[in-house]
Amino acid sequence: MSKYLTFADIIFRDRRLLLAALAELGYEEVEEGEALPLFGYRGDRRPETAAIVIRRGHVGRLSNDIGFTRTAHGYLPLVSEFDQRTVHDRHFLVKLRIAYSERVVEEVRRRLHGTAQRHMEGSVLKIRIRF
Repeated sequence: MSKYLTFADIIFRDRRLLLAALAELGYEEVEEGEALPLFGYRGDRRPETAAIVIRRGHVGRLSNDIGFTRTAHGYLPLVSEFDQRTVHDRHFLVKLRIAYSERVVEEVRRRLHGTAQRHMEGSVLKIRIRF
């Protein structure tokens, strides 16, 4: 049984943008509520709960549920050790953060009625919004 890891350094502040980023990664079907139970790959109920849950059937054949716990600062991901190593070739959280960040930039650009200019500085993508 793989234990769940909480990533306290990764916070998704906006629920709507998080759901859009998850949809971009192929997770359009999520459950939302308060203290939804998470289940392991054998269907066993785990002690962890979350406000947003991607059920294991949508993650992968031997996967556990993936959850997002709501805090005062935003949503923290709860991912099992197994899924951290396997989902999206070990890059689930990286891809999710990128998709979420793109949505944040687009939201700021839209609110300011501006344009976004992207350029690379070494291996870092820099985005400048002009309004």
